[in-house]
Amino acid sequence: MRVLLITRHFPPVCCGVGDYASRLAAELTAEGNFVTVLTEPAGAARHASFEFRELPLGGRQDARAVLEAVAAAKPDRVLFEYSGSAWGRWSAPLWVNSLLFRLRRRGFAVHAGLHELAISIRQHPLHTPVALAQWLHVALILWAAESAAVNMRSRADLLVRLFPWWRRKIQYRPNSSTIPVKPLAQADRSAFRSGHGAGLGETVVATFGMFHRAKNYEGLIDAFGLLRRSTPAKLWMLGNTAAASPEYVARLKRAACAAGVEEHVWWPGKLEAEEVSRALQAADVFVLPQPDGHLTRSSAFMAAAEHGLPVVAVRQPGGRDQMEFTHGEHVWLAVRSTPEDLAGGMLALAEDPDLAARMGQRLRELYAARFAWSVTASFAMGDSAIHVPSGTESLTAQREGIARATHAGGAKS
Repeated sequence: MRVLLITRHFPPVCCGVGDYASRLAAELTAEGNFVTVLTEPAGAARHASFEFRELPLGGRQDARAVLEAVAAAKPDRVLFEYSGSAWGRWSAPLWVNSLLFRLRRRGFAVHAGLHELAISIRQHPLHTPVALAQWLHVALILWAAESAAVNMRSRADLLVRLFPWWRRKIQYRPNSSTIPVKPLAQADRSAFRSGHGAGLGETVVATFGMFHRAKNYEGLIDAFGLLRRSTPAKLWMLGNTAAASPEYVARLKRAACAAGVEEHVWWPGKLEAEEVSRALQAADVFVLPQPDGHLTRSSAFMAAAEHGLPVVAVRQPGGRDQMEFTHGEHVWLAVRSTPEDLAGGMLALAEDPDLAARMGQRLRELYAARFAWSVTASFAMGDSAIHVPSGTESLTAQREGIARATHAGGAKS
């Protein structure tokens, strides 16, 4: 099948949505499809496995060329990977809606992957007009598209509540990992650990991602300080600090100094995907400190899952976006995003290697069954639907898992 994948950014351009589109394109190609990527010029060499059509994607003036490129590609299926934050977080590019409607009129059914929706009015009340314009933008995408996939159940629920007449178009599609596993031999793992300061018997705690202020990395650093009072440990802050706010990174490093752990924290900066994979395999515990506990939209969490790491994350009130995961079986869910609760989860896994190994293995099995690229690609092509268990069954299983793990581990959650 001929697939046209439209995305504003694509590697070598650094972008989370672009990385997602790249892995999706690779999986679709591996399954025998012919993939054409329509994206903005990068000014650098492209991946040789795909055909590229490079065009500006910045405004209404670019729409005609895009329409002609789509027609020339003669696709059987058009996929549109899109994030409002990647296209101007404080704007609502209505020209995109115009483009989608024109594609529809020409007979092309566009299947949209919406990685973000609109800014929160509750969090940004002064920007209410912008938020309303962005919701109009989202509504028009739903109108024009054949289907629209979002990466959280709560987002799918919200869209259905707002636009019940488009219920059949709205789909739930969790993210997959954007860091391929590059197998690491045990000897190489030991060398990697020692080469980055981890001594024999020390627990290596890792996190990974973009250093955004809302993700509570300062809470992780404080939690690590508490952890080191009980057990020898190292903290690997994996992520491109150059792409983050310099003021926030400086604040995190001051927090490490204040906690007395600065010499035990590794800040590698930007790493290639293969090096990130090596680091994840060399670590013992992964921590996702963000307070909202959103797992299925986090490619960092999915990278840890694909690599079989035991994960400490934050329990989401109500658990709607954690329905696939059982505490103590797939993920250690801290009650809150406080340093004390995060440290309690890390210590429980550090003190019980068997529990950590079982959790990592079960999370990897769950990833392979529900979140792997083969599942995502099949879903993107309309061949299958991702299994979504009923809320009652999943939450009951989660509560039972919490009780089992707390009783068996003897540790507070």
